[in-house]
Amino acid sequence: MKTMKKLFLLVAISLATGVQMSCTDYQDEIDALDVRVTDLENLVKKINTDLKSLHTLLDAMADGDAITNVTDTEDGCIVTFKDAGAVVIHDGRNGTDGQDAVAPTISLAQDPDDGKYYWVLDGQPILDENGNKVCASGKDGEKGADGKAPRVRINPDTGEWELSLDDGASWIGTGTNAEAKDGKDGEKGADGSCVFESVQAFQDADGVKYVVFTMKDTGLVIKVPMYVPGS
Repeated sequence: MKTMKKLFLLVAISLATGVQMSCTDYQDEIDALDVRVTDLENLVKKINTDLKSLHTLLDAMADGDAITNVTDTEDGCIVTFKDAGAVVIHDGRNGTDGQDAVAPTISLAQDPDDGKYYWVLDGQPILDENGNKVCASGKDGEKGADGKAPRVRINPDTGEWELSLDDGASWIGTGTNAEAKDGKDGEKGADGSCVFESVQAFQDADGVKYVVFTMKDTGLVIKVPMYVPGS
């Protein structure tokens, strides 16, 4: 049904503009559109997965949890916590989905005054309906204020990326359109990752092993210790 609607739309455009198109032209346009839609759908899924994983990571830190294993995947890794279980993280090392998609960058920033982590959208703090910064997770065992990670979607009518702070009950615009003004997908988030910059193993001078998570955009670094049996 979607393909037929696309075909009718292309026919209408060609008739209105006087452009002559063959059946092959129509199919090529439909195939190209299908690929772009699929890439954007995959990118939305990746971002939401990473946001949920990041929220789990922060809560695991607040609970004093530790990482037992990190397994590389094609475009990121699977991080397994002793208590919180496994989370999927995309860092775009080999990712191609959403390669040319314009997407907002959702990251974290740590307030130097209270030490808490707050959600950031394209470098600016995300504010709630009262104008307060939205807390992701705190320190000393304090978890995220709302217990939920932000979610994103692309508005099907406007093509704008939207953000939800209440698990999809309501949505607010981000000011970022999934399609560039010239009708082609832009380059922001070109590596398919819009949350994590990198995930790397690290060992300090005392032999303590960590996994280091670096946030995209803000460059915030979070270190989580590896689990030591018997500790």
